[in-house]
Amino acid sequence: MTMTERNLGKQVQEEIIAICRRALAEGAARREGAADSAQWLALRERMLAVVKEAFPADLFRRDRPLHARVVSRHEFEHFRVENVLFESLPGWEVNASVYLPKEPGHYPGVVCPTGHSAKTRPSYQTAAQTFARNGYAAVSFDPPGCTGEIQTCNDHFTNGLIGYLTGYWSQTHFVVDALRCMDYLETRDDIDSSAGFAMTGVSGGGLTTIFAAMLDERVKVSAPVCCLSEHEGIHLTDLYTSCPEQFGYGYIREGIDYADYLAIAAPTPTLVVAGKHDEVFDYRLVERLYAQTKRIFGLLGDEERCGLFIDEQSGHEYSVAMAGRVVEWMNRYLLGESREALPLTAADIVAIPEEQLHCHPSQETNMFTINRDAARQLEAERELPQAADERLARLRQAAASLLGVAPDAPAFYRATEQEAPPVRWVHELAEVDIEPEAGLHVPGLLLRRAASDKRRPALLFIDEAGKWNSLRRGGLVTRAGGFLQREEPANEPLALAIDASGFGRLEMEPTSYDLAWWNDIERIVTYLGIAAARPVMGLRVRDAIAGLRWLQQRDDVDPERLMVGGAGIGAIVALHAALLVPEVRRVVAVDGLSHYGAMTERFPFSWRQSVTIPHVLKHYDLPDIAGALSARVTVINPRDAAKELVPAETAERLYGGVAASGGRVCAGVSAEEAALAAVAAIRADWD
Repeated sequence: MTMTERNLGKQVQEEIIAICRRALAEGAARREGAADSAQWLALRERMLAVVKEAFPADLFRRDRPLHARVVSRHEFEHFRVENVLFESLPGWEVNASVYLPKEPGHYPGVVCPTGHSAKTRPSYQTAAQTFARNGYAAVSFDPPGCTGEIQTCNDHFTNGLIGYLTGYWSQTHFVVDALRCMDYLETRDDIDSSAGFAMTGVSGGGLTTIFAAMLDERVKVSAPVCCLSEHEGIHLTDLYTSCPEQFGYGYIREGIDYADYLAIAAPTPTLVVAGKHDEVFDYRLVERLYAQTKRIFGLLGDEERCGLFIDEQSGHEYSVAMAGRVVEWMNRYLLGESREALPLTAADIVAIPEEQLHCHPSQETNMFTINRDAARQLEAERELPQAADERLARLRQAAASLLGVAPDAPAFYRATEQEAPPVRWVHELAEVDIEPEAGLHVPGLLLRRAASDKRRPALLFIDEAGKWNSLRRGGLVTRAGGFLQREEPANEPLALAIDASGFGRLEMEPTSYDLAWWNDIERIVTYLGIAAARPVMGLRVRDAIAGLRWLQQRDDVDPERLMVGGAGIGAIVALHAALLVPEVRRVVAVDGLSHYGAMTERFPFSWRQSVTIPHVLKHYDLPDIAGALSARVTVINPRDAAKELVPAETAERLYGGVAASGGRVCAGVSAEEAALAAVAAIRADWD
């Protein structure tokens, strides 16, 4: 099969999937290999540290003021409801409906996180009413960005994704609200918090329950409902685009799967609940995960604290039968009583009108504003060494770690260049296949002056739109390479344009799930890459490094005159490649993201989701790289989150430091002027 015939549309997802499978297999072997409590507790400590590290450190603070206030009260025949507002993160208001028993008293508390819906929906009313009628105070609240009251700039697929840049990823907001519900209950005189709290939710609320049980010792009973899966089936085989809450940075790298989520919380009493007719989560898989979890409880001598209830009649919902079984579990492990739940049926549930559960929270503080403020704070706090060598070393170490690029990895595995390529006028254009690792292919096109063995400068170029975009019809790379010029221009480079991972022929191929509006192959692969600590941006930088190393060893290349350039996301790749390949002498970044901080300053954004580098703003931003390089850096037409040109003064403020190494900032110019500036930078005289 020739390079032209090879189908590379699934290469990126297959590589990420393979990375995930290896890591998860190793994690499963560690979990299954734990033979006693000491071995398990050591493994648990290791995994829990990774889980916590994905969240902002201040998530777990309990000293922030709640500013709680009652919005309304409503009486019903067998229970009552208080609607309250209180803050989780500063300025963010939780719209809590507290379901209380009919008679005044002192009640144990249960927190009921809502799934990706609204607290007014039947499943959430059913559970909360059942708990209240059985003597519990149940707190129900909306998740961000779904169909409830907290929607503005709170979409977990988009606002939550950009949160990876700062550490305020989507799960931060789901979990912190649940933890603050316990903080709020502790302030009420009618709540008995002496034994801790129970937590139970369905679907996305079940996942929140699992995380809260891992992260907060006040959760003394956990009952996740209709929410359990495993990465292999739903994500690696089916490539279903689940919500990003399930993909903490580094979780899959550590081999953490859903069975681990449950087991980490052991010996917290845990009732696993499923519906036999759940169309989302197969109850047979739930049974298998339960068995794995129960074994861990057994290692700790608490096997009976892990239970399973499968409702034979229900599907993806929180049924009255499920809620009744959870009541009995809470009675046993929160109250120390063997008391059955009231024999309620669906007919006993009151359909409360939506307006009677509304709290009207402020929308001024949301995922977008919290992440924006976090990015600004990180920028103010970020410090790099003053000494140039130390600064470069720090940046290289951080970039290599965040991108998952091993500094000591081989340059490339193999490269194949087309024999006898066609000559067009005085240049030849050869197909190139570079393998950064065995079995992985980076397609390229090499433009060089025919019948010339002269050692010349070399340019590697990565275009987000694919390698042909910079070549066809007199594109930027074609101009820089002197195409159609019979007299060779000074400093004419040999030019290699590549399709880095996800670009051009490596564009990710959709799957059948992409028929649904929320599914997107690039989105799920982005999430998996983040969880595996091998983000797609890291694969792109690795591809670029392989291209540079191949150019370096060519006989017709002067290795002292090595350049890298890029357009769009390719410009970000070029900056990182120059950082990690010290021999690069020039960088040309065209139409690139001005800085990752820009993604937090404007919404909606227009960049592909795979542009994300998790936690990058904790360590550096793109101008930090450009200013630290000894290479000459030319930045042309940097763009904001909406891909609009940034003003010249903004570009100069961000990249003015490149002038020290002979670089230049060129902002707000036409496409033709941008191309001319890029060609001039590439073909400028060498020192």
